[in-house]
Order: sequence, then structure tokens, then C-alpha cells
Amino acid sequence: MGAIFLIFAVVVVVLTVAWFVLPSRTDDAAAADTRTGKAPPVRAHNQRLPYRYADDQMFIHGDSVWTGMRLTTHPEELASADELIAMATEPTLVWRQLGRGDQTIDWHLKIVEKPIDAAAEVDRIVGAAWLPTDNYQAYVGRIAEYQQYLGAMEKDVVLFVRLGTLTHGPAIDIGAAAAAPHRGGAKGGPGKAVAELVTGVTEEDLPASTVERWHRVAAYVHQSFERLGEPLSRADLVYHIRKPLYGHLPVPKEPAIRSRAWGRDQFDLVVDFRGDNSRPTHIEIEQVDDESGETRTSYTTSLVVASWPEETVFRQYQAWARRVGELNFPVDISWRGTLLPLSRFTKEVGKIHDNLRDEYEDMIAGGRTPDQQLTDQVAVSKDAADRVQDDPAPGFEGRMRFSVSASTVEELNRRAMELKKHLERVAGVEVLRAKRLQWRLLQEALPGDDPKLPIAPYQRIQSLETFGIGLPTAGTNIGDRVSRDRSGQVLGWKGPFIGWSGRYPVHYALHVGPARNMGAGVACAGASGGGKSSLGLLKFWQESEAGTECVAIDPKVDFAQMCFYLAFGEQVNDPEFEREAAEGTIGTSFSRFQPVNPGFWAETRVIDLLKGHDGVLDPWSITADVHAGRLVAETMFAGFVGSPMWGRIQVPVTVALDTVLERYDRRVQEAMAAGISASQAAATVNRPNAWEVVKHIEEQFAAARADAASRPDKVQELELAVTVLRSLRKMPYARLAFAQEPRPFETTRMRRTVITLRGLELPQDDNPANWQAPDRLASTILQMVLRMASQMLDVRIEQHPVTGQTATRPKALFVDESYVVTATPAGRSLVARALKQGRSYAMVVYLITQQVAELIKIEDAEAREGGTNQIHSAFAFLQKSEEEARRVAPMLKRDPNDPRVIASLMEPHLETGVCMYRDADNRVATLEVDLVFEELLRATDTNPKTRPVRQSVSPPASVMQWSFQAANAEELEVVA
Repeated sequence: MGAIFLIFAVVVVVLTVAWFVLPSRTDDAAAADTRTGKAPPVRAHNQRLPYRYADDQMFIHGDSVWTGMRLTTHPEELASADELIAMATEPTLVWRQLGRGDQTIDWHLKIVEKPIDAAAEVDRIVGAAWLPTDNYQAYVGRIAEYQQYLGAMEKDVVLFVRLGTLTHGPAIDIGAAAAAPHRGGAKGGPGKAVAELVTGVTEEDLPASTVERWHRVAAYVHQSFERLGEPLSRADLVYHIRKPLYGHLPVPKEPAIRSRAWGRDQFDLVVDFRGDNSRPTHIEIEQVDDESGETRTSYTTSLVVASWPEETVFRQYQAWARRVGELNFPVDISWRGTLLPLSRFTKEVGKIHDNLRDEYEDMIAGGRTPDQQLTDQVAVSKDAADRVQDDPAPGFEGRMRFSVSASTVEELNRRAMELKKHLERVAGVEVLRAKRLQWRLLQEALPGDDPKLPIAPYQRIQSLETFGIGLPTAGTNIGDRVSRDRSGQVLGWKGPFIGWSGRYPVHYALHVGPARNMGAGVACAGASGGGKSSLGLLKFWQESEAGTECVAIDPKVDFAQMCFYLAFGEQVNDPEFEREAAEGTIGTSFSRFQPVNPGFWAETRVIDLLKGHDGVLDPWSITADVHAGRLVAETMFAGFVGSPMWGRIQVPVTVALDTVLERYDRRVQEAMAAGISASQAAATVNRPNAWEVVKHIEEQFAAARADAASRPDKVQELELAVTVLRSLRKMPYARLAFAQEPRPFETTRMRRTVITLRGLELPQDDNPANWQAPDRLASTILQMVLRMASQMLDVRIEQHPVTGQTATRPKALFVDESYVVTATPAGRSLVARALKQGRSYAMVVYLITQQVAELIKIEDAEAREGGTNQIHSAFAFLQKSEEEARRVAPMLKRDPNDPRVIASLMEPHLETGVCMYRDADNRVATLEVDLVFEELLRATDTNPKTRPVRQSVSPPASVMQWSFQAANAEELEVVA
């Protein structure tokens, strides 16, 4: 770490905050002057906060060294009992570990609603794409504008931990790692004046050994909390320094640390602040807008917790952190505490009990009857003392504050009163506005050491469990997030926007799950009309425009229709368009249908298999290896005829398969004997094919029938096989698998390839035992198409078009009506194999289905084998019955017998375009899909009645000219 410190001096930051405050001479005097009507004497104070150093591991405030972590939030909307208990108790386990030493540890929890800097995320989202089109970059940029207009927020939960002091060393025991000799503090002492003429602040010059020592302590704390969150960045630290000083006003989006690269002698001011402390119940804040120069005013007040419920019991409905979020205005929470080692905590608890008991006994001895409150306090304190004896553990001394801000004093007072009543009603917590302490409480909300108050108001000794039972990490943040492994390597990224969870935006990219070492599958389930196809189509468009190589298996022609509309606009409604599309002539010089978006069409290929070459799905045409093709062929024949019939004709088919393979091997040997290499022989010798298999069985039947010595049962077996296979070859779509001279599919690498199966009748029954011949044909054809599509998305190491580094291009396979494939054991095996291989091949499989039971079987089988679950994310749209909801619940990893889960999957909770979403972290929350643009709404319409009307308007070729769904931007709303 020391070397990094020396080489990359730019990471060294001295944060200096200039404050210009106008407090009254004394708060008591101010109150008196208010009563007399006289203007209070005003005295101006200049104060500079002692932020001395910061990097992405720690910061120094005065003599104290601190670190910060952003805790991951979890929706508790459908959280199971075990998940809720984990949310409430996991912090306790970490504190127990950190509190094993004999020193106190200060901490500071901040919970705020942070406006999303969508504009700053544009570069990161675009930068994560493989090869984004101009339209994708414009799309991400306009989505950012849309979010910022709506005031998109995210819940930010940050925990600061004081590591120790420069003078006395670490307060956290990490063993010998921190016991290295401390070679002094800052070089030349903290008073070394280097840049004082520029900023009036001295520069901090810490030796590399000092920085390295504290980095070890910070890393230990980060590792302790790694299941709960990740290290805080300097940009986030700056935000939390600024946030209390801006009240309800927007915090500047560009932190000072980005203003310029710092040398060793350079400094930046984080914020200029002017406040009026002449009122006992609030602070008046003045901030100057950097762009307009206008002075804006905000009023802020802090409420302190005066009393908690006596029992330390977890009750979800009373969790104060989540209940505060129910208010229609933001509330900032600042909770400071000191972790007390076991010996001190035991002593403090015992002292409290002894004092209460002495007071109780003194009242009895004096002939007075103790009131009920004192009686209860004695009982509770005795119970606490007994618990410490029975289960020795550290505790903490805590003080919690709730802050609200507003543009007027009247609105501030209303919010403060509403907060007070709400907390008392729903959580049993009593809060009040502390007079004459508002200035100190504002200082206390800043990261770092808290001000040394003359008294410690409203401070409580509490058990460690109290930290978690308020569910401070409860929220509705869901979707992609960036994580780090133990080595510090960044895993994942934030993908494009897909909708809202409450008032928080949701981002999702298909490959973030696999990048975080999770499965390669995505499941999207729901009844017809619920919106699952629209989400799938949106992801297909987003991912292909981002550079992911996408292939869609499209039985209902929904994907093809979207591509046709975006490329050809209103021409899709022409009666002749469908015919030419099926013939593959649209967009050519021979067609009158020309694209309105040539760039989009040039990167799109739509293949109608019904118009394809005979034998395009021949088993040996869709497999790279001839001997592997034999296994595929056997699976295909078995699928076509069904289990009962396969048992009767399996022997002659198997013999024929082996025979044609032996013939092929002989042809290869003969070619090699003629002097060509094995690879040349494999490329030039004709492969076996399914037609040859059937022909061989026909020949065997003819020979057996002509041979009088043939056994009658063998002749009957061959006759049955010939009859069944001849009938099979005559069925619609069967010609795709049978041809005398099959022509392999020509693969071309494009952004989008859609394989349509126009006219293929899908099974209406999800039970294969009830299927008829057309149903079996449809299922097997889809399986063969899935194999072919998987071959199209081959593994190929390429040079990244942006970075120049060698990498595997991301790929995605979309399978609509996937239940037709997964209904059979062979289909499930095929999908399971694709999911397992997907992560290694950078290929995600997106499964759209009305039936999820078979997908759950795949997940369960993998879990029984001790493997990773292959479905990293799931979207459950509207279910029509309780039975359907119970089937879907396990896909969300939720109890199918939980009434909350069942209700969440049905009306009225879900409606068209709204689903329950399980993300890669197994967080589940309601997602409202937001297509944002009218053009995407039209393109993804799959309703045959409304689609022609919507698609009667051609979309502009450039996303910059697309229209938001609401004609008047002022009507845009985010449904909370």
C-alpha cells in the first residue's frame, strides 16, 4: 500500500471545509430577546473543519482516523422470516467480532435519500457495453435526463467506523498485522505550512508507512462487513460532508475531488456554508448557486430520540428505519454510538440497575410507593443485567437523531410534527426537537468526530441487537450493483434502466449476474397479457444495441415484429409486407419496402425457418462433432415419436444410426488413405444425415421382407419403424430435419438474429403425456432450434473494439415459450447444459414462459448436486390463480405457502407491466417496467388488436428524436 501511496499521489486528499456561521451570543439570550422583542446581539464565527486527509480507504478528522462503508439495502417486501432475522442480526455478529478488544470504538450510521446523479452514470453504463451504437449512447443519455427530471432517488446507508487516533494508534484489535512499529505521524507535524497562502490550510504529509498501517486496519473492518456492504468512495464521503449543510437544497453533483488532479501541495474546498443559529429550534442555511450566483435558503432541524420501547425485540412492523421511509418527505438519520467492550458494558449496565434499585429501595424505606414507571425500569434493568451475565457480549452507547429540512419555517414545523407523531404511532419511539442544541446537532451529523457537547443528551446504553432490529438496511433498492471480491477486484456494473421499484430506479444488464460468478439464466414468467414479452423485447433491443450478440427463438413472431417495425416503420401494416418478409426480400433492391432506419436493419437478420432450406435442422448440421451428432439424432427421433412408440422402434433406429456412422468413418479413412489430412477429410467427406438413417431402415425392412428366413417379429418391428418415420417426414416442419442433401445454416455474426417459427402450433397442455404428434413435433423442433442457436453463439476470443484487449464477446439467447422445450427430460437437460456452459461462454439464456415448474426442477436438480443456481434473476408477472402463484413462488425463492407471496403475484398488486423481480442478490421487490419512449411502447406491443394502430406511425431513426410516453413532461410521475 505504501508504494501505491508514493506513486499515485493523486489519491491523497486534504478535505477542508470553510464555515461562516452567524449564531446568537447565547441561545438563552436569544430566547430572552425574542420575548422582549429586542434584536439579539449577533456574533460571527469562522470555523474550519479538521478534515486533513482522505483516500478510498480512510479519512482523517482531527487526530482521528475513520473509514466508511456503504451498506447494501434489501427490500423486505417479501422477505422471509429467516431473511428478516438475518437483516436484524448480522450486524450484531460483526460488532461482537470488532468488540472483542478492550477499547471503545466509535461509529456513525447515516441513512439518507440520495438523488441519483444519472448524468454521471451515463459514461459508466455506456462504458460497460461491448460496442454501443450511437442510438444506445443517446438512449442512455436521454434516460438519464428523464430520471433527473423525475428526481430519481436511492437510499444511501453508510456506516463510518473510527479506527483509532494518530496519537494512540488503532482502537480495533486485528492482531499482529497492526502491531508494526508506528514510525511517527505526519511529516513535520500537522502544522507544516505548504499551501497556506492559497487556502489558509496546511497540507498533510503522511509517511507511506503510516498510511499503510491504517489501510491494514481499514481493510480488516471492510472484510468484517463484506457481507453487509463495500468500502465508501471519496466521492461518497464528500457527499455526506455536504449533505447536512444543504438542507433540502440539491447537493452539487460534481464533488470537489473531481475538479482537478491534486499534487502534494494542492487543496480544494469541499463546501462554503453560511448558517444562522439565532433560533433555538432550527438552523437557517444559505447556499450560493454556483451557476446562477443566487443565494438560496433552507431551514433544517434535528429531532433527538427521547425514549425507546423498553423491550429489545424484533418486530418488522415496528422497525423504525423502514417506517420513516413511509413519509412523503425525506428524513435523514444520524445515529452515533460507541461500542463498549464487555467489561465496560457490564459495568455500565450494572451501575444503571444499581442506581434504579437504590432509588426504588429509598422510596420504600421513606414510606413512599414507587410509581409504575420506576418499577418497570428496575425490572427491565435487572433483566438487562442478567442477560449480560448469561450471554456476555459487548454493548454500545448510542444517540440517534432525525433531521428534516424545508424551504419555509412553516413547512419545516409541519414535517417535524408529522415525523414525531409517525414514529410514536408506528414504532413506539418518542422524539423531540432539542432547543439550544441545533447547532451542535448539525455538526454531529457530519462524518468524523462529533462535537464535544457539555452534556450527552438523550444517550442510551443498549445491547448490540438494537443496531439491527430497526432494519436500517431495509429499502426498495434492487437490480444491478457493483461488488468487490476479497482481493478488491470490482465485479459487475450497472446496466440500462428497466423501470422503478417504488420511487427508486432499477437497472439491469443480462451479464452482471455471470460477472459476479452467478448462473447464466434469466427467467421471465407470467400469463398472457401480463407484460413479460414487453420486458423481453426491451432487453433484446437494449442488449443488442449495446453490442451483445443476440439470438431470439421466436415462435410467436413477436421479436421479428419489433425488429420489422423499428426498421421499416408503418410499412409493416402493408398487406404485402408479411409475404415479402417471409421470402426474405424486404430491404433489398428487389423490394418496394425499404428501411426507415437502415443502420438498424443492417445489423438485423430475421430467419423464417418455414421458408428455410430442407435439412437445416438435421442433427449433423447443427453439431460441430459428428459423433455428438449421433446422440442428437437419437434424441430427435425419440422426441418426434414420443416415449411409448420410441420403446417399440428404438432398436432398428439405433442400429441404423450406428450403421450410417460406421459408413462415415470408413469414408474418412478412405480419404485419408488417399493422402489428405484428417481435418481435410472431415471437411470434405459428406456427413451422415437423418434422411440416410430412415433410408437405411427402409432398406433393412425391404431385405427382411424379401428374406423368407427373417423372423416375423423383426419384420413387424422394421415395418412399424418405416411406417412411423415415413409419416413423420411428411409432417409440417419435419422437412427441416430430413433432407437428402441437407444444407447447413449459414451463420453470420450480427447484433440481432431472430429465428421465427411462423405457423408452428405450440402444445396447449404442459404435460407431455397428453401430447399428440404435432405437439411432440413442435417441442422437438424447438429443441433442435435451441441447439442450432447455441451453435450460432459460438465461443470466440475477439479483440475488444474499444479497449483493444482480447475478450469474449457477450452473447444472449432469448427463448420465447420455453416451457415447450423444458417440458420433456431431454429438453430440460438441453437447457440445463446451456445454462451451465453459458457463464464460461459469456452467454446468457433468457427464458420467457407461461409455465415455470420445469425451470424450478432444473434449479432444484442443480442445488441437490451442490452447484450454483443457474437462474440468477427472475421476473414473475401476473398470475391468474393461486395455484399458478404457488408454482411461481419458488422461482423467486419464496415460500409458496406464504399468503403474502401469493397475494403479491396476483391482482390487485400486479397489473400489466408490473412484476415481482428477484435480482442477483436474491432481493425481491415490485418492479414497474418503464419503456419510457413512445417508440418502444409501439415496437413492443404484442396485442394483435392494438399493434396495427400503434405501429401506424414510423419511428425516427435517431433516439434523439424519440418522444417520451407522456406528451407533457409535467405529467410524468413515478408511482411510489
